Amino acid sequence: MSDQFEKSYSLHEQHFDKYSKGGDREQIARSWFREGTIGYEQAMLRNAVSDPLLLAYPGARWLTVGDGRYGSDAHYLASKGAIATATDISDTLLREGAASGYISAFSKENAEALSYADDSFDFVLCKESYHHFPRPMKALYEMLRVGSKGVVLYEPTDHYVYAHFLQAFFRAMLHVVNALGIFKFFLGKEIKRHTYEDVGNYVYKISEREIEKVALGLNYPYVAFKGMNIHHVEGVDNVPVTGFSMAKLKVRLVTALLNLISFLGITAPQSMAAIILKDNPTEECLHALKAAGYRVVKLPRNPYW
Repeated sequence: MSDQFEKSYSLHEQHFDKYSKGGDREQIARSWFREGTIGYEQAMLRNAVSDPLLLAYPGARWLTVGDGRYGSDAHYLASKGAIATATDISDTLLREGAASGYISAFSKENAEALSYADDSFDFVLCKESYHHFPRPMKALYEMLRVGSKGVVLYEPTDHYVYAHFLQAFFRAMLHVVNALGIFKFFLGKEIKRHTYEDVGNYVYKISEREIEKVALGLNYPYVAFKGMNIHHVEGVDNVPVTGFSMAKLKVRLVTALLNLISFLGITAPQSMAAIILKDNPTEECLHALKAAGYRVVKLPRNPYW
């Protein structure tokens, strides 16, 4: 079994080599910085999940996990006044980011076995990387260990953890349509209950209930959740946000549709920002979270601790 994990770690580490200087996908990597594009616009929306904590705890120490794109998450945090350290299982692009001054601190880390001491940072951010880990829950406990105030996750939503009958019925109908080959014919892909990546991991999605249980088990006082629909279309990253294009129109229409059916409760949003707070937050923090659209949940405390 350990060989399986080591293979996954190795494949993930090699992933960014092709995006480095001289690599086959260097130009794609450079496009990540191109402002005024739909890709950049969507990246900023995802980055904003940390804004309430950045506002409430100015100058806090942050660790980013799975931040292999030059440390872009750490760069965003630092631009908002945080002290940020970027980490990833590959330091290929992190070294380039540091050399160019894009980030100030980084280290090569396995998320499932962080080298830092307990409470080395105030917050830990793991954005769009948790679902890549072979053992994501182990990584979450590591993040909670090194972050003294809390952890922020932004990941795909597990749509098979149902809130009510309507969502279960809608998902069942999607699978009926899928079985008829309609999705494959029109979209070129099928709906799958379970998916795997070619770098060797199961695509792990999160739910509110799962995150809540982690916090309850450790007797933490608060969690907060925010559902988000940021629809991605292949090849749309470099499309300008200004002017007309079919790719832009498709992104806008599908996002609007997803927002509508999420609002109606037919399905959960495509992605979720989840925050676990280890201590009682300040009033400013609670206000900032609610103002940003988070649903803040005060958890019962373990009476035997």
